[in-house]
Amino acid sequence: MSNRIVRAALSAVLVAGSTALVLSVSGPAHAVDLTAPLPIASFGDIVVNPKSKLIFISDPAGGKLITTNYAGVVQKTVDKLPGIAGLALDEEDGDVLAALPDAKAIAVFNQSGTPTQTFTASGNVRPVSLARAGGRIWFGEADGGIGRLDRSGDEPDLVPDAVATSFTKTPVLTGEGDLLAATDPAAAGGAVSVVNVAADTPAVVTAQAGAGQAKALAFGAGRLLVAGNQNLARALRTADLSTLQSYTAAADNNAVAVAPTGNVAIGTSKAVSVFASGSATASKQFTVKTAGVLQPGALAWQPDGPRLFGVTGQAGQFDLQIFGDPAVLATKVELTVPAKVELGKTVTVTGAFTGSIPAGLPMVITRKDAAGSRKVGPATVPANGKFTISDKPARAGTVTYTVTFAGNGDHSAATVTKSFGVGTTKATTLTLTRGGSGVLAYGSTVTLTAKLGPAHSSRVVEIWADPFGADQANRLVRKATANSRGFVTATFKVTRNTTFSAVYRGDLFTAARTAKVTVSARTSVTTSIARAYKVAKIGGVSYHHLRKSVNPYITTKSPAVPGRRVYLQLEYFNGQQWRVWQAGYFEINEYGNLYNELSGTHTAGIKYRIRAIYLYAKSGDTLNATTYGNYQYFTFTN
Repeated sequence: MSNRIVRAALSAVLVAGSTALVLSVSGPAHAVDLTAPLPIASFGDIVVNPKSKLIFISDPAGGKLITTNYAGVVQKTVDKLPGIAGLALDEEDGDVLAALPDAKAIAVFNQSGTPTQTFTASGNVRPVSLARAGGRIWFGEADGGIGRLDRSGDEPDLVPDAVATSFTKTPVLTGEGDLLAATDPAAAGGAVSVVNVAADTPAVVTAQAGAGQAKALAFGAGRLLVAGNQNLARALRTADLSTLQSYTAAADNNAVAVAPTGNVAIGTSKAVSVFASGSATASKQFTVKTAGVLQPGALAWQPDGPRLFGVTGQAGQFDLQIFGDPAVLATKVELTVPAKVELGKTVTVTGAFTGSIPAGLPMVITRKDAAGSRKVGPATVPANGKFTISDKPARAGTVTYTVTFAGNGDHSAATVTKSFGVGTTKATTLTLTRGGSGVLAYGSTVTLTAKLGPAHSSRVVEIWADPFGADQANRLVRKATANSRGFVTATFKVTRNTTFSAVYRGDLFTAARTAKVTVSARTSVTTSIARAYKVAKIGGVSYHHLRKSVNPYITTKSPAVPGRRVYLQLEYFNGQQWRVWQAGYFEINEYGNLYNELSGTHTAGIKYRIRAIYLYAKSGDTLNATTYGNYQYFTFTN
């Protein structure tokens, strides 16, 4: 037993049982009961987080915390939580705290259920139940005390016996605002206590003794709801614990929850009654649908909606049950069909309703093709919400399936339509030709002609151009529907060797095809001479005339390509033929220019000529076909 502050026995209010009452329903209740299996071995506590729209459920025997969505589908499981028991929601940041009695600790989980922090007691403290009040977390101890999680200071701790009690077993706790309510559910002469915890030393708001056994507590609409045996189901005034209202409920109740609307849910082992705000008579009654029983304290309302959740179970089999969801549940049906079917082949069509939907509700499945429309498949929702249809189309065309669910007061209507083509796969032809022949001049426009053969439905052809070189991307030149003769044409201006592609993407029953053609193109390479005093013809050829005292300034231009070189060839005329005097490779600059000055002693009367050449693969790249620039002629005079 932990060291304890002197326990002044809190006088407690006897919440007396009213006369024997019978579960009843005023008029018909229109609602849906949904169940989903839970992967837990025991039940500890349940909390609904409105920020993440997740349900947190603790499993003491399994040592784990699971989170599910509002349909009961598990989203996350965290294990290795020894004896995890009570849960509490921090409304401010959406964190959920969990008591770990075997570890003498309280763990913190974020909105999605991921553990973020653990507070371990420095002494022998075993927190079991949790509640939030006065901006703090309070815990019921295994030996009956009520402690407080102290997060202030450098070393947070679990402070035992922060509230003096006379309990001998773990108290059930609930909190709202600055009020904390507690009861010992095992006590034969049960007691309910309400404490104002706003002050550093918690003050008892009221305490009155009596006989009875309270098992579940819940604050709501400024009142304290108490449920237990001997027909105990009452709303109490928090100031003095006097009775405000007695509910017509079962003889032995084990759970109570209050909705934001003021509706009250009171549960017994095999049934749950819902009372409208201010009413003492149940407006709805629901039974536990599983073989198990409603777990003690296992009711929780959706804070931001109409759903009421409960955990039922026995012998290691537990379920989440949505008791009479008064909202119309969104219904969705999915349909899966193939993209196409070969004529004469059998196809399987599958469908499924998502979420929980009762079996037996009417549905309609229709199949439509060129011959007409007819109903197929099941006429009601199958037990697992899934269905399969085998189909062997007898004619080519389009087959359309439509699933229609009309809905009812509990489920919204839903419909889905899917189609697939029926036919026979055939091959087609695709060719691509270029206009002209041979190597094209730099900047020439080439015409491309694609021709598509027979196709099932699509006759769209794309023509792409992919100039040589990593710096040039493949680009779409034209996308068009082939004409009645199957032709699609396009034009493209070539400045490099370019690979053209005609692409047919295919359709349901025609395979895709690609055809290619490569066009070679020369580059641009020019040479000019500066510093001549005149240009005049010699023997019909234009020569640049320079004084023999002047050095010719030669400029060569070619498209700027990194690493590109040009081959300069300087020749002289020996009176009978032209002979090479000097030649070599020179790299052009980043702007595509090359500058040379011919220096030395120049002899008057000798004829010279110079040209630049781009040589495929030798001039630093393979972007163009070999290209010879024009000669520039020059001579010197006195």
